[in-house]
Amino acid sequence: MRPNSAPHHLRDQSELQLLREDNPSFAGTLAKGMMILQCFVNDPRPHANSELAKLLGMPRPTISRLCRTLQAMGYLDHDERLDRYFIGPATVSLAYPYLISTPLINQLRPAMQAMATHMMGAVSIGVAMDLDVVYLESCTHEQGTLKRPAVGAVRSIVETAMGRALLASLHDNERQDLLERNRLQRPQDHERCLAGVQESLTHYRKRGFAINLGDAGLGVLAVGVASRIRYGSRQLLFNCAVPGYRVKPQELLSTIGPRLTDMVRMADAQTGLR
Repeated sequence: MRPNSAPHHLRDQSELQLLREDNPSFAGTLAKGMMILQCFVNDPRPHANSELAKLLGMPRPTISRLCRTLQAMGYLDHDERLDRYFIGPATVSLAYPYLISTPLINQLRPAMQAMATHMMGAVSIGVAMDLDVVYLESCTHEQGTLKRPAVGAVRSIVETAMGRALLASLHDNERQDLLERNRLQRPQDHERCLAGVQESLTHYRKRGFAINLGDAGLGVLAVGVASRIRYGSRQLLFNCAVPGYRVKPQELLSTIGPRLTDMVRMADAQTGLR
């Protein structure tokens, strides 16, 4: 098994067992701890040991031992009154080196803010993480959008314009693998977003950007572009989201998409890419 071929998100003990059968060198105890932390990404509220045990299909004593270890290291905090765990500050510090090392974020922030202000929306940078995208930076109009993307926000790769842009930029076999796994693991998302994904895949090469006509919810429209800039093995992805009540879908094609494409082209040029 190739080191980078495993899915990043293991949903429960059964998936972990299957992965370890395929790759005996995979560190199961470490993975269990990370799976606990992942629960808080999916649902940020405080969790009891019993809830985590049920979610992950693990014995409660195992969950209790791992949670105490994560608490001792600062990755979880514990509320004695509620007897529940919530995410700890060490998780924020762990993300800091990644954020400050991401190429061009500081240089691009003025251009992103100018576009967000002009379009009265939000302009964001993200990277793909298996079936999701993770937002690394967002600049917003002072009134923001109806679904403002915060740093660290996780969204489905099929429901976001930046995720669709990535899909359009991949080789056929990579794209089909992601879409098939999304269909199997997230059938409702797949069905809801399939038409929008196919529309963007059909027109991305000609337009230079993908679109989202509201699949992310709350009437938010968006365009997305996959840059050629890489941080490690991951492309930087760009998104511009606007409230649907402020703009017409046609403006995505005539104004917002081309402007975001120009900004990403400028970013590529800054790194010596043409």
